[in-house]
Amino acid sequence: MSKDSEFNFTALKLCVVFILVYGLQVFYGFEPGFNASNSPFWKFFTSIFGHSGLEHLFNNIFFIGLFGSILELLSSPRTLIGTFLVSALFANLSAFVFFPETFIIGASGGGMGILAALAVYKPNKIGLALGVPLPMWAALGAYIFINVAGLTAINNTAYEAHLLGMIIGAVVGLYLREETEKTDEDRLEEENWRKRIREWEDKWMMN
Repeated sequence: MSKDSEFNFTALKLCVVFILVYGLQVFYGFEPGFNASNSPFWKFFTSIFGHSGLEHLFNNIFFIGLFGSILELLSSPRTLIGTFLVSALFANLSAFVFFPETFIIGASGGGMGILAALAVYKPNKIGLALGVPLPMWAALGAYIFINVAGLTAINNTAYEAHLLGMIIGAVVGLYLREETEKTDEDRLEEENWRKRIREWEDKWMMN
């Protein structure tokens, strides 16, 4: 898949947005979290940029800064942003099914979508899982295991949202693979035609 622009640190800029929103939360009392029962609907969108605390914020900054930058390098800034937004918003649908009485907040669903997209698109690319360098397919497997196991625990982590984000990310990864294969096929066909033209010229034009 050809890139539509140069690498421009989009993942890091996205992380800056998270920091700014968290600053609004801390210093101005802004509440971006979404409650399916009584929040205004626009918070369904703002919740993917807010965080519940510094640890939550730093984890997502590291995760999205790392995997998002890799995805941007291998595709484009537009692909990175699109993957994050679609995965995060789809993950937020879990609020209506699993968390109707509580608040959902954080960019983790989008981060998991980026991870899954990257793992399906470039499974042998080296990434990290819990600080251990692993191929992306193995990193995805590790995070799937962690999140499935987390479904049985009682805590404040929306594992269901993470898994929904991964599903959408995997779909994006499949799309990227198909587009890359089409591009490669087009390139091979073009090279074959050039070869045929050269052979024709050598045979009929050079004598």
